[in-house]
Amino acid sequence: SMAIGLQACYKNNLETLSGNTKCETENMSFQNDIKVIINVSCAISGCHNANATTTFSLSSYDDVKMIVDDQRFLKSIRHEAGVSPMPKSASKLSECDINKIAEWINSGALNN
Repeated sequence: SMAIGLQACYKNNLETLSGNTKCETENMSFQNDIKVIINVSCAISGCHNANATTTFSLSSYDDVKMIVDDQRFLKSIRHEAGVSPMPKSASKLSECDINKIAEWINSGALNN
């Protein structure tokens, strides 16, 4: 039982040291931060990829920027009224991911 106790302590310390508890939202980059979230949650999942036939694509910066500019994107991932909540039939993005996207949009939604 001593080994189990040590593993639990080690794991907790590792999480603390790696910073998993803090959500960094400063200086968000489309290429390094936002595109990864969108690819995993929206595009690669099959709904909003380049081959999308029943929806629109979110596979490029231009695609994403168009949806951001018409105010739908943030409302949709925040599950606000009047828009279709995304991702559809899946759990809401983490607050951290939503905050990263919001910060990127608030900073001008640059192709950086």
